[in-house]
Amino acid sequence: MMDVQRRLTEKRAIRRVEAPTSMPVFRSVTRVWHFPSGDVLLERAERRDCLIPDVDRVNVPVRGTEQVADAVALDTNTAVRVTDNTGNVVVSEFDKNVKVG
Repeated sequence: MMDVQRRLTEKRAIRRVEAPTSMPVFRSVTRVWHFPSGDVLLERAERRDCLIPDVDRVNVPVRGTEQVADAVALDTNTAVRVTDNTGNVVVSEFDKNVKVG
């Protein structure tokens, strides 16, 4: 079986985000790869791709999906945020209309 994560991350300049909740919003995400390791690769249009470790769940609007070996690729076109709710790291759509008061 091919190591999809290694193949995707080996030949690109990827920003490894060790503390994703400290800067939790990522714009222009076109594809989300969720690997069996729990890592998530955010492919971003005209921006540097980002690798986020230990993600438990991905919840974004999807135009299409693809399974490559054990990895799942979700085609999307959105901004995403990373949250940590009691030890569960979640990547979800960022709602630009939320107002903090």
